[in-house]
Amino acid sequence: MSTSCHIFIDYRDIYDDENELGEFVFGLMVSTILNKTCMKIVHQHLCILNVDTPPGFTSVLLLDSSHFTSHCYSKKGTLSCDLFTCNTDLSVLEKAIQYFINSIEEKYPRATLCNYKINFRHL
Repeated sequence: MSTSCHIFIDYRDIYDDENELGEFVFGLMVSTILNKTCMKIVHQHLCILNVDTPPGFTSVLLLDSSHFTSHCYSKKGTLSCDLFTCNTDLSVLEKAIQYFINSIEEKYPRATLCNYKINFRHL
C-alpha cells in the first residue's frame, strides 16, 4: 500500500529583509530535507521578489518523492510552506518538520505559527 503526506505551515508576524529571510528559510528547507529525511533534492530554486512585486521570496525544492515550497511577503510578515511526499514515513516527516518549525521560531521568536496541518493518506 502506498501513502502520501501533505504538510501545511503558515506564519504571520515574521519580518525581515527579503534577502535575509529568503536565504534563511531556503537554507533551512535544504538542510531539513538533507539532514532529517532520506529524500533527495533533484532541483532547487530561490527567487527573491522585490521588483514589480511586493518584497519577499518564493522557493521550491523538487524532491525525488515530490516537493517542498515556501512563499513569503516580508513586509506583510507572512510565510507559507508546504511539503508533499509519496511513500515517506510519517514519523520521519513529523520530526523533520518539527526541526524546521523550531529553527524558524528560534531565529524569529515573534513569529506566530497560525496554521500547521498534516494530511496523510493511504492510497
